[in-house]
Amino acid sequence: MSRPVRIAVAQYEPRVGDLEGNRVAAVRWTSEAAAAGADLIVLPELASSGYVFADEDDAERAAERAEDGPLATALRAVCAEHGCHIAAGIDERDADCRHNSAVLIGPSGTLATYRKLHLYYDEQSWFEPGAELPVVDTPIGRIGLIICFDLWFPEPARALALAGAEIIAVPTNWVASFKPTVWDERGYCQGDYIAMATAAQNGVVVACADRIGVERGVTFLGASIIVGADGWPVAGPASKDAAELLVADVDLDDVERARKRTPRNHLLTDRRPGAYHTSVARGAQAPLRA
Repeated sequence: MSRPVRIAVAQYEPRVGDLEGNRVAAVRWTSEAAAAGADLIVLPELASSGYVFADEDDAERAAERAEDGPLATALRAVCAEHGCHIAAGIDERDADCRHNSAVLIGPSGTLATYRKLHLYYDEQSWFEPGAELPVVDTPIGRIGLIICFDLWFPEPARALALAGAEIIAVPTNWVASFKPTVWDERGYCQGDYIAMATAAQNGVVVACADRIGVERGVTFLGASIIVGADGWPVAGPASKDAAELLVADVDLDDVERARKRTPRNHLLTDRRPGAYHTSVARGAQAPLRA
């Protein structure tokens, strides 16, 4: 490997309203991953707060600042001790609103805050959507962030790839709600396949950290996964309901190799944005039936 990076995703069960317990769990999981040599560690969506809020007050009590809130401060200490980077989901307090956010933290502190663009179901009651997609140059590579439902939209990952992202960290809380099929016979959930497609389409490493458990009647899917730049899993999927730490070694030189699909094709430079427009033609009228 010429540009080796060790990535870990922590799959566990944050608990709604238990801010101190969630912070202790985040430090424990990131410390374990760092001790295993992880350069980048990804935690679940809303790892600071839990996910299923009962009301506005519930969401507000759990909110904290991205730059110097309790979770960011605790994780900065882990990064400083081990020289690693951590992506973690938080209920972010920003002035007069809240965001479902992911912070990227390094030894010097919070490097970037991403605010989820595509809010899922009741998230729309508690959060305001974000408006931009940060890409961060770090000593281990260029890292972009998206969250959970963002994966179902191709534009965010493509925008990050075009901006030079080599790794996309995805804190997520995949839920069983509204899904006719939750897991397939191999234990993959739909999010796993979308992560694989996203990696393959953009030539990026995708690291999805999901949570487990049942919270106020909502079942979470587990099945966390790390996908190489060629679109194939390098770790996972994890189990449906057990706490696990997935660790995988990737070579970021594989990113450019994956994008160069053949000696004459490249995933990004072969794009033809000027041709991506549609015209609707009216087909022949169907014959009348007797």
